[in-house]
Amino acid sequence: MLRLLILSLNGKIEYMIGANFLRKSLVALYVGATLISLSSHAKSANFESPNHAAVPEWQIIKDLMFGDRPVLEGRGKIVSIFLNTKLDDASTVPVMINGDGDQTLAAYIKTLYVVIDKNPIPTAGIFHFSPESGRVKLETRLRFEKYSFVRAIAEMNDGSLFMDQQWVQVQGGCSAPSGRDAADDPLLGKMRFRFDDAFAINEPNLVQVQIRHPNESALAVDLDPNHEAQFLNTLDVHYNGESVISAEINFSISDNPVFKFYFFPRSEGELSVLAKDTHNSIFSESIQLVKDHPN
Repeated sequence: MLRLLILSLNGKIEYMIGANFLRKSLVALYVGATLISLSSHAKSANFESPNHAAVPEWQIIKDLMFGDRPVLEGRGKIVSIFLNTKLDDASTVPVMINGDGDQTLAAYIKTLYVVIDKNPIPTAGIFHFSPESGRVKLETRLRFEKYSFVRAIAEMNDGSLFMDQQWVQVQGGCSAPSGRDAADDPLLGKMRFRFDDAFAINEPNLVQVQIRHPNESALAVDLDPNHEAQFLNTLDVHYNGESVISAEINFSISDNPVFKFYFFPRSEGELSVLAKDTHNSIFSESIQLVKDHPN
């Protein structure tokens, strides 16, 4: 059995399903989304960016995740998303999401939802932050199965919702062959940390964590039908025992996942990362941080 991030009324992980049912369910979702997409593309064969608010998939997703709660324009105010909108490789599209203000006790981004309208599983990730983040930034790489909007929806600590979105013209990223077997990799789960600057206390520090993992897509054309796709489904980052960022993720994140984010240390200490995948494998790594150390 594996845990899968699927849209629900509260946007959380709630379903436990087996491998065969998973693949059948994803195929059904994929076919349904294809029919909607074909209808839309018949009206706009040049694939120009449509009205983001009128996308049928998004209207369904928004209703399931947020009900009748208003989702306000966020760009330049609360949250902004950036990426190269025309790329060659749909299986590894870099994306950067920035919070447009500091994380304070009075006002902070509590949850960041990353949604790809036309992916088999639209919720690519749900990321949880706190004031200990200092500032919200998320850089990662995504798979796109069809031309689609990618959306960043920020939920504030007072419950208000703000969104920014970008139209992306690549396809085939979720069904692309994986080309590797996690079981044969002795370095599976190995993590690498990279800092842009020297470690500093009492200010936001930017760190990148990369995890060696195929993050297999359940739709990959070369996936054995008797094999449960092995992909990361949770990520937890702590500094000196305090949560910095936690996430529920899935195979919409590219292989060898990369996550770049801020944390706000008030002293020297330990940055630790814990990740789990759908085969119940647990991976962890930590690094000791000392003031002015180049890391």
